Amino acid sequence: MIKPILEPQQTGETRKIYSVSELAFKVRKQLEDVIGQIWITGEISNLALPASGHWYFTLKDNGAQLRCAIFKNRNRSARFTPEDGQQVLIRAKLSLYEPRGDIQLIGEYIEPAGEGALQIAFNRLKEKLQAEGLFAPELKRPIPKFPNRIGIVTSPSGAAIRDVLSVLKRRMPQIPVIIYPSQVQGEKAAKTLIEQLEIANQHAQCDVLLITRGGGSLEDMWCFNDETLARKIRESKIPVVSAVGHEVDTSISDWVADLRAPTPSAAAELLVPDQADLRHKLIQFERRLAGEFEHKLQVAQSKLDTLIARIVHPKQQLNHYKVELHSLNKSLFNAQKYLMQTKQAEFKDLLSRLHSYNPRLQLNQAKTTLQQANKNLQQSWHYLLKQKQQLLALKAQKLNNISPLATLERGYTITEDETGKAITSAAKAKKAKLLTTRFADGEVKSIPTKS
Repeated sequence: MIKPILEPQQTGETRKIYSVSELAFKVRKQLEDVIGQIWITGEISNLALPASGHWYFTLKDNGAQLRCAIFKNRNRSARFTPEDGQQVLIRAKLSLYEPRGDIQLIGEYIEPAGEGALQIAFNRLKEKLQAEGLFAPELKRPIPKFPNRIGIVTSPSGAAIRDVLSVLKRRMPQIPVIIYPSQVQGEKAAKTLIEQLEIANQHAQCDVLLITRGGGSLEDMWCFNDETLARKIRESKIPVVSAVGHEVDTSISDWVADLRAPTPSAAAELLVPDQADLRHKLIQFERRLAGEFEHKLQVAQSKLDTLIARIVHPKQQLNHYKVELHSLNKSLFNAQKYLMQTKQAEFKDLLSRLHSYNPRLQLNQAKTTLQQANKNLQQSWHYLLKQKQQLLALKAQKLNNISPLATLERGYTITEDETGKAITSAAKAKKAKLLTTRFADGEVKSIPTKS
């Protein structure tokens, strides 16, 4: 039998009528208040990254999907940019987008599922700085073995500073320590670490700096993975030791520092030697030095004994030198006697030779020779003069024979024109203005006639 549908008036029910907006609002409030904030994981699809800076995408799995939005003021803290197909973990609240009536997630925090966003950011920064060469071993500066003063950049109230100071006091309490107080956790921690590192370099009071904190989560220690801090550590003029967290923890500051210590206490042990060990080593060195000294003393004593055995008594040496002096004196006397005899013989020989070369005899011989040479010279001169006179007379006779004057004496004449040129033909005589005819005893001038 079919039961009829009754209207509200027939059943006595009070009618409550909602508008669509009211109902949507009520549903949204219920979702937000009852379910509240949740963690949800899924795969990103239909990712949209508009210019507004908001992120919009669909979060899905094999059975369902939900729209999701992460607004700009929330996604700024994300340490990665999402991609389609990526598995993520989101902290969000479930809500209703009233204009479309769609249920959606409003994200407040997002990280990759499995490997966290912080780890991804750490790996990316590590790869970047490594590619720039900031981790190169050749850039690592040596840590002084015996520092005069140590600077510690850390929280003054943390467990790390207590551990470090305890180890330093036990190993080498006389080394002064300067604490540069800094935050080691939170948003401002990286900034304060950088500031204190700069102050330490400006004051330049320390030989080495330790930047450290105790253990914690990756997010707690994230300030030690700051890029600017890493560059400041590398630029530091003072060598830097980094000891962040426990032995299994590794930070960017560990990679870029000049030395990485697994723990704050281990860093303190690396910074200063143990005075007990030094004292023990000094005792060993003292014993070795004493042994070496004793050995060298024995060797020197043995050499001294040998030298003493070789020493001769001064009286014996004096007698030896006396005999040697007598022998040398005798040899010198004999040599002097021989030299005198030799010189006397040479003197006699030279005297004899000198007598044989008497200057008077040589002068007489030279005079006789000179007289004979003078006589010979005069005879030669008279003979040569007579020859020259005869030759001159002969040549004068020959010259006279060919002289024009001799020709004139034989009856010949010479006729010249007014210029003094000899006339050799009648034609030339007719052309002359004045003729001069030379005879042996004079000359006659005449004027030629032209006929």
